[in-house]
Amino acid sequence: MDFLVVGLNHRTAPLDIREKLAVTKEQLPDTLHALGNAVGHGVVLCTCNRSEIYAMGEEPDLDEGVEAFLNDHFGVSLPDIRHYLYSYRDMDCVHHLFRVASSLDSMILGEGEILGQVRDAFGAAVQADTVEGPLSRLFHQSLRVGKKVRRETAIGKNALSVSRVCVQLARNLRSDISQLKVLVIGVGEAGELAARSLKDSGVEDVIVTNRTYGRAEELAGKLMGEAVPFGAIPEVLKGVDIVIASTDAPAYVLEPDAVWDAMAARPDRPLFLIDIAVPRDIHPDSGLVNNVLLYDVDDLRTLSDSNRAEREREAQLAEDIVAKEVKQFAKSYRALEVVPTISALRNKADEIRNKELDRLVKRMGATLGLEDARHLDAMTRALVNKLLHSPTTFLKKSGTPDHVRMARELFGLEDQDMANGDHSGERD
Repeated sequence: MDFLVVGLNHRTAPLDIREKLAVTKEQLPDTLHALGNAVGHGVVLCTCNRSEIYAMGEEPDLDEGVEAFLNDHFGVSLPDIRHYLYSYRDMDCVHHLFRVASSLDSMILGEGEILGQVRDAFGAAVQADTVEGPLSRLFHQSLRVGKKVRRETAIGKNALSVSRVCVQLARNLRSDISQLKVLVIGVGEAGELAARSLKDSGVEDVIVTNRTYGRAEELAGKLMGEAVPFGAIPEVLKGVDIVIASTDAPAYVLEPDAVWDAMAARPDRPLFLIDIAVPRDIHPDSGLVNNVLLYDVDDLRTLSDSNRAEREREAQLAEDIVAKEVKQFAKSYRALEVVPTISALRNKADEIRNKELDRLVKRMGATLGLEDARHLDAMTRALVNKLLHSPTTFLKKSGTPDHVRMARELFGLEDQDMANGDHSGERD
């Protein structure tokens, strides 16, 4: 059984390609159901900067299942996006997930939101019953590794999260941001974090809107702001300085015509549009309107790189922690397969030894004394131990999943398990 991750992120694919594999929270249960049907067990990790499919199974069925899932569920032509995708198998997959959970693979190095996103992705898979056994252990360990990295390094110190980048942009608009008016479209986690950061930094006037008005009222209450109906966006645009859009909508919620009409009423007053949704909420052509500055999640990466060098040394410490954790996981993971295989191998050898010894004892009958029988038993036992010493030592120290599979095939252990009704050598 191999781990496999297939995905794309901010380094391998532009935003318009990432949008094709984006999954909203509402879509996630159906997506996991489809993934489970295709590969048996899997986890979907989708953020504004990445979409990744984690699964476990045997080659080539696993690869074919993931490919079918991508084609059928997302309606994409795999040849068209294949060069944007990366895939990692077995311990390379483990290493990748540990780096992701430790924010070493994030657009903003050291950002603190990814650990929660990994936890949520795992939790959704648990709810959908698409993760168990070794894949479950892998995600549990990834969360522990992510926490360890943040606890033992300063990689998160001064990290510019997306929400803090929004604050930086606000200060670029006006040094005293207390008088700025902000419209938050959508009440998802990213939008709420951005709004809270602006509020904590001094912005007093925050307006919240959402398709479900009750949820807009709820967030506005937390921020001591104002809730407005979703249909009021065109009118509200005329009086705000910053718009933060972060919905799970499958299509644009803000079109260029609405921006154009709003700017016609305030042509000399700049408007910042910050779109942190994937798929995007704001039509890209909105940024072509005079005196409008539009930023999407890829633009935020450039703004966040200014203090990246400060965290590079801590990142190396984090990489060392991840490398050690991968080795430890690999050792324990191999043991999960190796121990039952060694046990099955010894059981089969002892079964053969006992049968042959019994046959010999019966053939010799009274001519075989009790002491001789004891010597024969000891000799055959020692012979089995010497023959099995090298293969069992190799499997314990260096055995990979491929070596384990080969050993089970060479010694016919799978057939023996089935004949005995014993599935201890199989893994969930």
